[in-house]
Amino acid sequence: MSEKSERLFDAIGNVNDKAVDEAARAMEKRKKPRRWLRWTVGMAAALVLVAGAGLLFLPRGGGAGGAGSSGSTFMSYAGPVMPLTLREENGDITAERDITLDFAPWREREAEDIQSFEANIRVTDSYVLTNASGREQTVSVLYPFAGNLNSRGALCPSLTLDGQPVETALHPGRYSGGPYGLWAAWREGPWEVNLTQAENWEAYREVLSDGSYQAAALEDFPDLSGVPVVVYDFTDPWGPQPDDGTYPTIRADFELSSGRSSVLTTGFHGMTWDHDTGRMIQSFTIPRENRKDQQDIYRLVVLGEDIQNLDVRAYDTAGQEGGSVIENAGVTVTRYESDLESVFLEMMENRYDRYTAGSRADFALFYALMKDQLVNYYGILDDDPAVRYANGYIPESELNADRVTRVFYLEAEVAIPAGGSVTLAAEMVKEASYDHVCSDRRNRDIYGYDLTTRLGSNLTCTRQSATLEDRGAIEIVRQNFGFDLRQGVKTVELDPAQEHYYLEVRQR
Repeated sequence: MSEKSERLFDAIGNVNDKAVDEAARAMEKRKKPRRWLRWTVGMAAALVLVAGAGLLFLPRGGGAGGAGSSGSTFMSYAGPVMPLTLREENGDITAERDITLDFAPWREREAEDIQSFEANIRVTDSYVLTNASGREQTVSVLYPFAGNLNSRGALCPSLTLDGQPVETALHPGRYSGGPYGLWAAWREGPWEVNLTQAENWEAYREVLSDGSYQAAALEDFPDLSGVPVVVYDFTDPWGPQPDDGTYPTIRADFELSSGRSSVLTTGFHGMTWDHDTGRMIQSFTIPRENRKDQQDIYRLVVLGEDIQNLDVRAYDTAGQEGGSVIENAGVTVTRYESDLESVFLEMMENRYDRYTAGSRADFALFYALMKDQLVNYYGILDDDPAVRYANGYIPESELNADRVTRVFYLEAEVAIPAGGSVTLAAEMVKEASYDHVCSDRRNRDIYGYDLTTRLGSNLTCTRQSATLEDRGAIEIVRQNFGFDLRQGVKTVELDPAQEHYYLEVRQR
């Protein structure tokens, strides 16, 4: 069993003992106690209203810009070019690194309308790998790059060894941002709601510096098939259409055993929970005819002891309290037993088909990352889920594993002869960091590119250099490389003690 699968099993501790024992025998892993949902009724009700507004994985701008040792803080940060590393540290292998920043795409697009201008550049990150030992060695190299599933096809580097393409395996890392409070008063407290993208290179340093991020990316994805669940499907909701401010709503009222049961839901958009009595209400509005959301899966998934005293009725008002029962409305409820892998797979297939039209993300990778997000990174089954997930709510329109920023690793096997060298090169398209057009900041029409010399790498680089191919297309605004276009200084040596280099330019 993989470590991720073990952590997943740990995540369902404190649920039905019999079910846990059966799962434990199947998974050969003893359960450990786990903290679960800790909501008060008042806070839960308030946050359900927030969830209904549709929270997204959005970049959060912040910090004052500055051209110091770290460069400016841009509203949209593309992430740095990061150095090659080895899967396992090897003192016999050293490297000389040469990186080229090529602005040829700017020259190619200069005749285009400025509104369609894309500030991508071409980057070649080349390494001469030398084997100082007296025997040939085959090493596993890892090349990291920042991006998301939706842009992976366009931004994924290609690796060559002595000019020939190299077969690679792709290892996606976790979401590289973190949670923050919706309101300033919450930012220091436990009530994180939104997720923020990494907004500067220091955020990457924070997650990559101790090696745990890379180690997690190389693990197997969690297997949920050993987790038994009880499923309630709510299908074919019917009733009067919304009119004059009336929103007919299906409410599922039931008792949930605190500490021994947890729920995951999809399609529902309202919830209240009295933690003391165990009473929970989950609700959704009966959709209008011919609406896209009629294809929602309205599903309640129970982990642990089954819910009790389920009462399902239609009401003439949205929300979880008040209103009158509507007799000419209802929904079909089907109960069955399954496992979390099968149930979650169907839910994600539905989400993928409906919300990823035009996405470059293949479903297998998308699904694997959604499971990882559910288990590991502030998700419902994490040790300490973010509040946006703590009620078990899985809003399909907010599951953006294909769009959130993460670090990917391209892995390749490289044979280096005894006392000899080979050249491994990564070629890629690199997006720019920038401020949005509508902003009134000093970085308007300025684009930033940056790189790190040793971030997350265990490979010893004896020399590093950078070359700027400006193509006559740019004016340098801020930098710490030392390029001087007027004096023709376009190649500079990099100081490994300087961990971060940045270049900020505008069109000439």
